[in-house]
Amino acid sequence: MQIKSITTDPIELQIESFKDFLKKETYEENLYLKFINNKFFKLNFNSQNLKFKLPLLTPEECFLKNKTYSLKVYINLTIKKTNKIILLNKYVLLTEIPLITKNGNFIINGNPRIMVQSIRSTGLFTYEDKKIQGNLLTTIIPIKGSWVTLKINFDNNIYFKLGKTNKKLSALKVLQDLGLTRKKIFYCLKNIIFLKNLTQYKEKKRININSKFFKLKIFIKKNYFINYKIECLLLYKKNYFDLGKLGREKLNKKIYIKNNYLSSKRLKAEDLLGCIHNLINLKNGIGEKDNIDSLANKRIILVGEILNNQILNNLNKLTDNLKSRLKLLTRKIIYNKKNVKDFQIKEILNSQIISVSLKKLFTSNLSQIMEETNPMSEITHKRKIYSLTGSKKRDSNLVVREVTPTYFGKICPIETVEGKNAGLIWSLAKEARINKDGFIETPFYLIKFVKNKTKINLNKTFIFLSSKQEKTQKYLKLNKSNIFLMPISRIQMLSLGTATIPFLEHNDANRVLMGSNMQRQTIPVIKKESPILTTGIDIIIIKNNYYNIKAKYSGLIKYIDTKKIVIYEKLNNNNEKIISLSTSSFYKSKNIKTKKIQINNKKIYLLKKRFSNQNNFIQMKPIVKENNYIVKGEIITDSIYSKKGKLSLGKNLLIAYMPWKGYNFEDAVIINKRLIDEDILSSIYIKKYKTFILNNDTGKEKVTKKIPKTKKEEKYNLNKNGIIKEGVFLKKGNIIVGKIKQATQNNYKNKILNLIFKKRRVKDVSLRTNDDHQGKVIEIRIIKNKFVSIIIYIAEKRKIQIGDKISGRHGNKGIISKFLEQENMPYLQDGKIIDIILNPLGIPSRMNVGQLFECLLGLAGKNLRENYQLIPFDEVFKNETSKIIVYNKLYEASKKTKKKWIFNPNNVGKSLIFNGKTGKPYLQQVTVGYSYILKLIHQVKDKIAARSTGSYSVITKQPLRGKAKKGGQRFGEMEIWALEGFGCAYNLQEIITIKSDDTTNKFKLLYNLIKGSNLPEPGIPESSKLFILELESICIKISINKKASHKNLFN
Repeated sequence: MQIKSITTDPIELQIESFKDFLKKETYEENLYLKFINNKFFKLNFNSQNLKFKLPLLTPEECFLKNKTYSLKVYINLTIKKTNKIILLNKYVLLTEIPLITKNGNFIINGNPRIMVQSIRSTGLFTYEDKKIQGNLLTTIIPIKGSWVTLKINFDNNIYFKLGKTNKKLSALKVLQDLGLTRKKIFYCLKNIIFLKNLTQYKEKKRININSKFFKLKIFIKKNYFINYKIECLLLYKKNYFDLGKLGREKLNKKIYIKNNYLSSKRLKAEDLLGCIHNLINLKNGIGEKDNIDSLANKRIILVGEILNNQILNNLNKLTDNLKSRLKLLTRKIIYNKKNVKDFQIKEILNSQIISVSLKKLFTSNLSQIMEETNPMSEITHKRKIYSLTGSKKRDSNLVVREVTPTYFGKICPIETVEGKNAGLIWSLAKEARINKDGFIETPFYLIKFVKNKTKINLNKTFIFLSSKQEKTQKYLKLNKSNIFLMPISRIQMLSLGTATIPFLEHNDANRVLMGSNMQRQTIPVIKKESPILTTGIDIIIIKNNYYNIKAKYSGLIKYIDTKKIVIYEKLNNNNEKIISLSTSSFYKSKNIKTKKIQINNKKIYLLKKRFSNQNNFIQMKPIVKENNYIVKGEIITDSIYSKKGKLSLGKNLLIAYMPWKGYNFEDAVIINKRLIDEDILSSIYIKKYKTFILNNDTGKEKVTKKIPKTKKEEKYNLNKNGIIKEGVFLKKGNIIVGKIKQATQNNYKNKILNLIFKKRRVKDVSLRTNDDHQGKVIEIRIIKNKFVSIIIYIAEKRKIQIGDKISGRHGNKGIISKFLEQENMPYLQDGKIIDIILNPLGIPSRMNVGQLFECLLGLAGKNLRENYQLIPFDEVFKNETSKIIVYNKLYEASKKTKKKWIFNPNNVGKSLIFNGKTGKPYLQQVTVGYSYILKLIHQVKDKIAARSTGSYSVITKQPLRGKAKKGGQRFGEMEIWALEGFGCAYNLQEIITIKSDDTTNKFKLLYNLIKGSNLPEPGIPESSKLFILELESICIKISINKKASHKNLFN
């Protein structure tokens, strides 16, 4: 059965949103920068005639040169001075906007970044207060401005609250301040109980806003109500409060009759009155509360809306800046310091205001560096949704993280991050899409049952439904004939990453979550291969990968090299494509007369080698051959992530579930040494070295081969400019870039001596390789921006080693604890040696039985030389379908290969294996088979750190912590307990004092070791002294009774 997929391009959501953002209609509505007047000048901005200037560099060139791939926006400007036109319809640079690429990302300073899809709900929401039982709340959430909250408590009092303030006001007082009369308020509410509670508050005198006394009181801020009144009046202004189109629609549906709908995006006094009426009805049991966790009340903000909001928020700054600059210009003209004709546009309009704010946006939490570990991690990162951001994550309880019925087909119920953000970061389902209003939709087939109970698909079409259109709260038992909608796929509710796991229905959901997360952390191995068993979703992932090019048109391949592919597309006179095309059509024949054929020569250019954000080496390789005919949509190139157009990240390896002398205890893994010797699980790691050539107060730097106090052997691989040559294999401590620094002399005597002897103090500041990295130089980049920078990329082949992390696709992860020689590993009855030994106890407690199905079907597939594609949830056809498929294939393999041990009727799935050391069979039969094993990015070489000497903290005089700072390992509280348990008093004293932060005795120790005398007695460490000083700062005096007095302690 083939997968029915209507998945549009998963990246299309962001690209379409960005296209909508660039439309002229958006700017006409939102860009309210039109007229700015002054005594002398009048500025007229015509936002309807915007012009866009495309970037000069391509995305690849921006990536190589560390530039930003951006678009320039020009606005039409006319400047008048006392009815004289100074500037007429001049296009002025307004801002520079980063431009989205075909891959759905942005290139900021040479780094691929993506915009985070977050959730925001606008409109009216009525719900019960979780803290105080019996209280009802109505919250109005605008696009721009403070939240408005109305609250009715158990005493039937109604309060009004604006923003984050905790002070509450009488709702009646607020409505009167906003211009409503008591008569209108009482007539609309029509409830005596609530009216009595509203009128309990004493009325203040009506105050004229324009009076001086009123303004003085605002300035002094003596009366809270007056200040609050001004804040309430700000609700009417568009610059301060904006409900938005969807917010107004929600408000209208909740509180108004259809004929009385309002169109204003500002909040009116009548809106608040309607909200109070709605609250009173709910208190009396009329109406329904809103389910805040439902997707019907949550909309997704895409990249276009985020950028639009950022620009609109900074328009006020731009207008203020324009007004202040105009004032300065008029002053200069009045005092005859400047002529009107001499001024420049830069003096009035500062285009950097919006550009700088957009740069800040792309370096904030809303923008993240794109994950490029593999295509699965990339596509998942682009389809992630962040439900909560900032400090709200810590406060969120389990109710917020739970899965609701509205998630079906829209949000994957399994895939999320592990840890404190679990359930707060979602992943879009496979077939989900986001509509123009920002709500998630999922498709359903339109069907009809005929008399003979057969399903007929109506026009083979499907419709998309959002959570608003679904009624998931009610579960009804209906006859089949009454059902008109059905899901289009049985894996419709899963995300792309989760749906790649075969037999996931036999696993616990926690292990499926781990399996999908492990796949995203997989680094591609050198000798990769596609899995024996797939679900078919990997085809969707590869087709949407940027580095696997799809043919845009059908045709004949005429030429291939490492840079381009040339395709001949044959057309007839009517410009209609001909289906069949052969090479004979291009050769002339004397006997046969052929019609003239129009041929289009199409070229597809391949990307040069590239390095991902996660230190992967990426290069395109054609998989088609010359004189082959290709069809539109066919994959024609491979990358490091694929093989023959299929997603290939790991290796199919022979595994056995058995204990082996305790070395695979818990999650430890034993591997065959063949995997190391034959580079089966080896991968390429890219190390980036970067250096700048600086000229500052400390001295001038220069790149040169003439490095002082270095041997010729060390400089042998450098070119004449002092930079390493490409293709050179580097080892520990080798020079990459030869660089010297001419130190400045502050002492006049040294300056004179240097001038007399013509010698300068030169310091060696060359860039060298780290102790833990070695490899081949594959690329050198010299970038000239503000500073000249030199970037060198070194490729290192990393073999699998003890401490590395490997995983299967079912959350069965583990650390390599031991590797055995081939002759010591167990082997099968046909002589094949086991590659990996896993602990069998990892299956019952974790409840991920799907790995056994994959293992056994992989054994059958390897012997039959077959690959399988199975969609999860095959039990819909028949009970135990997975078991039947596996057993049938094992039986077929045993018959065709004549290996009876593959299918043992008495003990299916297990076979007898032999001890590698003794050659004798094990007492019990063991489950063996082929599973797809992945190598993860967590490698021991990046984790392990050691230190002999290094930097120390200025405050505590202790070694720094962290691998990046070359810090030491902390001997903490529990480690001290361990030594205390063994009574190691002297060792403990050394570690806490001399080896830590007893600075005076630390220097004595070195002198005594050289001299050969006894070690000094440990003193008081700096951390203890610091603690005493901190106690003294809060007036607690502590003295240490020792030979030295308290006064001498700090000398």
